[in-house]
Amino acid sequence: MTETQDITSFEVRSKDEVRPGDLLLVTQIPGEALGRLMERFDGTVLSHSGIAVSIDEDGRPQRDGPANGIASALADNLRYDVGGIRWDRFEKFWPSRDFYTIAMPDALRARALDYLDRFEPTPGEEGAFSFLKLVNVAAGLRSVELWATDRDLGDRLYRACRDVATSWAATPTSPSFYCAELVATAYGRRFTRAEFTPPPARGLRRDIEEPEWASTVMERLQRRVDDLEDTDDRSAATMLALLSSDDWDFVVDASTAIAQSGGKAIGDLLDGMVDRVSSWVRGDEEADPGEKPRAPEALPDPRPMPGLPDPDSPLPHGLVTPRMLWQVFGRDELCRIEQPSLRAH
Repeated sequence: MTETQDITSFEVRSKDEVRPGDLLLVTQIPGEALGRLMERFDGTVLSHSGIAVSIDEDGRPQRDGPANGIASALADNLRYDVGGIRWDRFEKFWPSRDFYTIAMPDALRARALDYLDRFEPTPGEEGAFSFLKLVNVAAGLRSVELWATDRDLGDRLYRACRDVATSWAATPTSPSFYCAELVATAYGRRFTRAEFTPPPARGLRRDIEEPEWASTVMERLQRRVDDLEDTDDRSAATMLALLSSDDWDFVVDASTAIAQSGGKAIGDLLDGMVDRVSSWVRGDEEADPGEKPRAPEALPDPRPMPGLPDPDSPLPHGLVTPRMLWQVFGRDELCRIEQPSLRAH
């Protein structure tokens, strides 16, 4: 659970105390619907993650000096957390988003920085938003919620999402990472199905009516996946078909979040539908860049999952979330990085 609260609830560190290779977690954009979607299923306002880096005057990473930025998988407009790898200074996210950090052991810091050395900063060429990866993570978390009411569907949905995360895994030669996928891969930490379980969260929205265009959005996404997938690998098509046939409530929730984000997350999937979705779309003015960041609460225990099959089975890094990084790398060690503009408050 999360709420707006006193930002001093966590120990505060100067950015000069953050070392290259430390873990960074970032709060969601205020009012942004896709971040709220993930919050409802994963239970935290920490919606983005990356690795602390030192960036020189030319925008290139260096090993020396305190960290002054983040290496992360992020689309080039800083609004959606899937894409190629980019290096950004902290100031690009301030003041509307806060950074939180966990100091990592030297061995893991070195491992993460060595992994990042495989990539070169390529401004404007970092990659495009992959709606499929966000839907897959959210649907995987939805499978946890279903465990209390429909274990068969919950297990089938989890396995379908696991197959997508495996088949669509990013690589150094094809760096289309989801944000936490990059971090988990760089640190080389093995995650399990049991660790995928979030704390109790709000879950599926049931206070919205189904928009009449939701089926059109899903059909277009399914056609796009058909064009992208090989005939030997139909994992994404299988996952989307399962949602369409057995969990339409989730489709409605996700489609509404897309529209409320202005449809930017899925690009031309909304072409020709502007008039139909206009009453659902919230303009960028509602994500006021001057709005104060929301602060996470202390992380509760994961929800009970009695009878969960294969709890110790490996989880693909494409299903790791920022909450999981916090949970396994330092549940009680999270610190907020002080924003220069807040020092006087």
